Amino acid sequence: MFKNILACAAASLLALAPHPAAAQRLILPGALLLAGYRATCGPVDTMIKPIDDIAAAYRGRIILHPRVLNLPRAQQLFWYTHECAHQIFGPGEAAADCWSVQQGKIQGWLSRDELGKLENSMRGFPGDSAHADGPTRIAYMQQCFSR
Repeated sequence: MFKNILACAAASLLALAPHPAAAQRLILPGALLLAGYRATCGPVDTMIKPIDDIAAAYRGRIILHPRVLNLPRAQQLFWYTHECAHQIFGPGEAAADCWSVQQGKIQGWLSRDELGKLENSMRGFPGDSAHADGPTRIAYMQQCFSR
């Protein structure tokens, strides 16, 4: 009885204590669920944490900003698959965009309508030294979808 009371008290205190690690979460390979879909990229794990981009890839790890989890299903899967493509093909953004679009079409989670919604979310992307601007990326993604 006394152990149960102590356990409940400890659990209550833990629930009230701030959790800095809650801002980031490591998900082992094969355990990531995105909008009910088990997203996997071979032996690559996924870190959910705030970063200065929507997503990123490093050797053996995909990083998703927590806001990705609030996007529509096709967009969640697009960004995850895009980062997975970097694990396979390296740093090329056009290749990652294209492969992600093609995988979405093949796997059935990216329809022409969903591609249009993704395009609307990317239209204002300014581009930088590694990424083409939104309209350029969109035009290429449309070509990849049509193949």
